[in-house]
Amino acid sequence: MNSKPLILIIDDDPALLMGVSATIKKHGFQVVSAEDGNDGFAKAKEVQPDLILSDVMMPPPNGFELRKLMSLDPQLASIPFIFLTARSRMDDKVNAIMDGADDYITKPFVVYELIARISAVLRRVKIAEENGRERAKVAAEADLDRVRQEILQNFHHEIRTPLSNIMMPLQLAINNKFDNAQEQSRFLSKALSSASRLESLTTDLILLSNIDQGNLNTIRQPIDVEMDIHAPINRRLERYCDKGLDFTMDIQVNGKIAAPRREFTHALGHLVDNACKFNSSHGKAHLRIVSQENGGVVLDVFDNGPGIPTRLREKVFERFYQISQGDAREFEGMGVGLSIARAVFRSLRGDVNILDSTRGCHIQAILPDLQPGDVTYG
Repeated sequence: MNSKPLILIIDDDPALLMGVSATIKKHGFQVVSAEDGNDGFAKAKEVQPDLILSDVMMPPPNGFELRKLMSLDPQLASIPFIFLTARSRMDDKVNAIMDGADDYITKPFVVYELIARISAVLRRVKIAEENGRERAKVAAEADLDRVRQEILQNFHHEIRTPLSNIMMPLQLAINNKFDNAQEQSRFLSKALSSASRLESLTTDLILLSNIDQGNLNTIRQPIDVEMDIHAPINRRLERYCDKGLDFTMDIQVNGKIAAPRREFTHALGHLVDNACKFNSSHGKAHLRIVSQENGGVVLDVFDNGPGIPTRLREKVFERFYQISQGDAREFEGMGVGLSIARAVFRSLRGDVNILDSTRGCHIQAILPDLQPGDVTYG
């Protein structure tokens, strides 16, 4: 790749065009030449020069008109522009600068002045670009630091709350502080639910690490409906018992479902969790699971909550999307559930998507049937 700046020279005087081109080339620049304004505009679009050196007095469009045309084109508007002309009146120079020119050189010119002016303009542009990149870098680092702080803050909350709900009942049980067995059972059940939440969070972190390292488990094993679907879903639903949700399931398994057990179960749990967490109190949610011919499955999760706007349907699959909402964050969680679910299904050549729905949200996950070459176990 040639690192020399590319200069586009536009002039309707062939002799001058040839002479200026040769001079600029001798001083280490690449050159493209154009014989009038129309040719110059076309060449500028084609080669995207680093700088344009243009005569003023040309057949329409003249230099001033050409600069105005280029200022209206997003691809050309930012290209540095120097006028080279015999018009030496002060008002001509002022008008040229007002029209967006970066410099104005009168004929006859001294070669070293021309090269110095070109170099100065390119240098100013480079400094401006570097400053802009530096400002963008600083802003990006500030945004990243803010997100890191939010992640750490919410991670701290996600661990501290269930951990407290585990420690307190255990301490009360050890010190015989319960009045009766029923009260003790209720507190220990709450501790068990919190332990399940911590286990889920730990699995999230493990799977995120596996995703980043490109080593998600893809060994497909038989899925047991009771152990790998009903039981983990019921554990998830315990978290939302206070919401009084009407959650129903329709599971149609004819043959088998084959998937990595931990990854499949965890992804399914996140899809169900999504339908419960963002649903209204006493809202409805429904899970439909239909097995395919040879180990595949189609999962549909419906809810009648507020739904997800079309413009955010891909955004919500971004990792940590929910928690990067700062003080506006309304729901608990790390904001990684949909991201993990999609990564798991895509690692198996499937996918997870949000579909159109007349009410609430409809998420569909598809796991294709087993194919030759798939690794299976059991």
